[in-house]
Amino acid sequence: MGVVRRYRPARKPSGAVALFDTEEDMQAAVDDLESHGFSNAAISRPVAPSEVASAIKQPVFSVADLEDDARVPREPVDDNNSRTAITMVCVLTPIYLLMLAGAAFAAGHGMQTWQAIVVIVGLGAIGMIGAGYFVSRIVSERRSRIRAEKALGGLLLWVRTGSREQEGRALEILRRHAGRDVHLHGPALQH
Repeated sequence: MGVVRRYRPARKPSGAVALFDTEEDMQAAVDDLESHGFSNAAISRPVAPSEVASAIKQPVFSVADLEDDARVPREPVDDNNSRTAITMVCVLTPIYLLMLAGAAFAAGHGMQTWQAIVVIVGLGAIGMIGAGYFVSRIVSERRSRIRAEKALGGLLLWVRTGSREQEGRALEILRRHAGRDVHLHGPALQH
């Protein structure tokens, strides 16, 4: 007689969750997770607290209340390298485009070299001022959001896992980087 094997349903993925007190600790955990095989797509954060409150149709008094709530809309974690690259694009693009427009204007109007330089540099400076203002607004909004989340209890981070090994690895990494209330939440809570 052959060996009788019992049917076992496939194990559904679960996830790990943690709260962080600082953005630096959270970013260190994200970097560590990514270096240990977790894709960026498996790591997420809640959207801004005001957007969460709107989505779940109730006020948010503590981010700890959101840890295991599947209704909370999530977004990918933007790391420091991505933010730096986006900032550089936001700064350099308007400067480049306005300087290019200045060069086209100067060439189209037959300006002397010194006049063309004044127009090109002047428009580049206008682009730099505009880009600086735009970037300062983005940075200010980000800082406000981080302050708001900290006031609600910390910075929340989710990690989607697909195996017991990944669960253990995720929990260990989150704890290693000063994660608080580190725990698993079940497959029914995943999006």
